[in-house]
Amino acid sequence: MTDVLVSGAGPSGLVLAIELARRGIDLRIIDRNTSAPTTPRAFVVKPSTFYAAEQLGVLDQIFEQGVPVQSMEQSFEGRTAALAISSDERWPWHLNLGEDDLIPILIARLESLGVLIERGLELVRYEQSAKGVISVLKNRAGGEERVETSWLIGCDGVHSTIRQAAGIGFEGHDSDLHWHVLDAQIEGWPYKANHGMLYLDHLVVAIYQTRSAFRIYSLSLNHCDDSWTSLHDILRDVAPSVRLGPPISDVSFQCSARLASDYRVGRVLICGDACHAMSAGSAAGMNTGIQDAMNLGWKLASVVSGHADDALLDTYESERRPAGRAMIDVGQKNDDLWSTSDPVERSKAIRRFSVNFWAYLKNGGNGYEPVMGNYAASSISVGEQPSIGPGPGTPVPGDMRLYKANGAAVFLTSALSSPYNTVLLLISDGGLEAEKLVKAAIDLVKVSYGALDLVVVARSTEGAAARRVLDFDENSLLIDPELNCHNRLGIAVRSALWIRPDGRIGSRNDDVDDITLLTNQLDAAFPGLLQSPTLS
Repeated sequence: MTDVLVSGAGPSGLVLAIELARRGIDLRIIDRNTSAPTTPRAFVVKPSTFYAAEQLGVLDQIFEQGVPVQSMEQSFEGRTAALAISSDERWPWHLNLGEDDLIPILIARLESLGVLIERGLELVRYEQSAKGVISVLKNRAGGEERVETSWLIGCDGVHSTIRQAAGIGFEGHDSDLHWHVLDAQIEGWPYKANHGMLYLDHLVVAIYQTRSAFRIYSLSLNHCDDSWTSLHDILRDVAPSVRLGPPISDVSFQCSARLASDYRVGRVLICGDACHAMSAGSAAGMNTGIQDAMNLGWKLASVVSGHADDALLDTYESERRPAGRAMIDVGQKNDDLWSTSDPVERSKAIRRFSVNFWAYLKNGGNGYEPVMGNYAASSISVGEQPSIGPGPGTPVPGDMRLYKANGAAVFLTSALSSPYNTVLLLISDGGLEAEKLVKAAIDLVKVSYGALDLVVVARSTEGAAARRVLDFDENSLLIDPELNCHNRLGIAVRSALWIRPDGRIGSRNDDVDDITLLTNQLDAAFPGLLQSPTLS
């Protein structure tokens, strides 16, 4: 019997399949369409997806295909209302990369793991029991196939058949607003490719560059099959020096704000757009779905592998549903702003928005925090928040550069992109306590039989503790010569952290001499993970 059936090969379904496949889970992924989508829709790739791409092994590929945006300008009433520049030391504000360009990258990665998408297959009905799910698949010729799996995952979009059959509510509303996505060339465009423009005079017009054309998002109060004509007139007013070329593609879709009442019913779970419908005004629907898949993937793999009981899957909804709600609210708030009809109130509202947006970026915001979600209250975020630095439920910062023992530079998040849980030790200059801590951690990793990885960050390779790590596995040792990483994380002496497979901190224990507390935390969260929960 196959472990998992994934229905839907959009971004969230593909990411979920990759996360399962790279952990050795037996799966099938189907899609009713005979080919991958080629029409543009989702476009903005946020830093949350950069984190995911690093773990998935496709970070270089998405940056090769996309155009990084370092600055965003908002124009209103004929002048700049705000100019915001990304403050992140590593990531741009976002990447211009359409869903139609991202999907082939994800497909190639999935195929490299030995999994092929079965196209032209539609899930028409299913039944579940305590032991598994029997799904009925129909092909293009009308033939049916019964498939038995342990788990069924619906990544089948806003109109999800799986969600509806499970009786899961999809609460919210549809809007009168319509988004349009136009691809065309623009002659005489005065801005660099890494500069995004938002014109707020006519509802909203956002203009970005791709590798091959310009992609223009616009909003209207009514459905329109031809956004090119209205955009031609708008650009003539706001940017008279440019000329809009003929449409390459022109897609329209209605705004919605809906959230699933549940993300799981027994052995059936939903993911991505099946969980939430949000306006393009949030610029994060695809990014939110990818984070859903990253969260669900490692948890489902842990359950299937016997490293955790299925109660772990309940934390998928408790962690990801609030993030979906937050992004729906962002989109709704923006749509309400864009469509304000009274000119005086609209002017005031947009000016407030621009000032707040500028201040947000100036203070280090990059727009991905709500997408990522805050898991501090999760049952698998253990311990109190530290006074300095990130604590349980928080992602490890993505811009901390360290060095391998051979001197090669590496970012900490890259070193933590294992498919499994990781024990992360920061031991500063070492000492007897650090050596004891490292020895206990090495013993812990050994008894996990591949279910735990180890990363140790030391000031140099000279201390006894660092040399012990080198004897164990030289790839497990990272060097922080100026203690920048230690200081950034707020670690004065040494610390033992459990890093979840999604790059989140599961627990953080500062100033400890042994691994006992971390071991107990892992054993409580994953009863089947460790062969021996008590180590000497």
